[in-house]
Amino acid sequence: MLKKKSKNLNERLLDIKEAAEFLNVSEISIRRWTNSGALKCYRVGGKRERRFYMGDLEEFLNGLHRQKVMPLGYRGLRAPDRSHMTHFYSGNDEALEVSAAFVLSGLEDSEVVLAVMPPENGQNLKNVLQRKGRSIGGDIKEGRLIFSSGMNSPKEMIRYLAGFAETAEKIRVVGDMVWVLEKGWDLAALVALEEAADFLPRSETGLLLCQYSLTDFSGAHIMMAAELHKHMVYKGRMENSPYYRKTPQPIGSTRDF
Repeated sequence: MLKKKSKNLNERLLDIKEAAEFLNVSEISIRRWTNSGALKCYRVGGKRERRFYMGDLEEFLNGLHRQKVMPLGYRGLRAPDRSHMTHFYSGNDEALEVSAAFVLSGLEDSEVVLAVMPPENGQNLKNVLQRKGRSIGGDIKEGRLIFSSGMNSPKEMIRYLAGFAETAEKIRVVGDMVWVLEKGWDLAALVALEEAADFLPRSETGLLLCQYSLTDFSGAHIMMAAELHKHMVYKGRMENSPYYRKTPQPIGSTRDF
């Protein structure tokens, strides 16, 4: 547990960019939290710019660590808020069952949902959602449900995801990762994307689920996914990955996508 540090007159005040980097969120989130009173700040200068004591940021971070758990919408499974998870699936029907439940749960909880997958898979997902009684035409028109077939490079995709992460207070993302195979990405490019996902500027509430086909991806791809996701869904159960290794934060923040 982090302990709140006592403030003193010699302690340097941090600006909003430094506060956002420390909390691993966007500056937009910092402004929301200060405006609502959730995060303490001090106004300085003629422009009343926000400044922060490290002790206040650490105290706030303790609160973020006491995370609530979020429903995946599938078989009663739940995950800590702001989780980056993987789902290993054997067939397309299973992939659709999980992704549709995940998307529907987000929409019902007023989250903005992004689905990244090949166009054919995206259409199949739309059909399943409609069969479940969801009128997705309005969701798509009003920007609550967004479909993407992915970008051509990790840099472009990271920038796209970062922009999406700042669109709303509550988001969730599902990616059927076969889209990277269709784009011709190699393993190194996929690793770069998965590692960067842990340092995206997060909204206040969000889940990120990456689906991997056990028939389309190699053993090296599957092991990579097991290493880079703390939680994994497999055969209808949520488990902590025994192979998980925490990604070190890069020098030169990937939060500035």
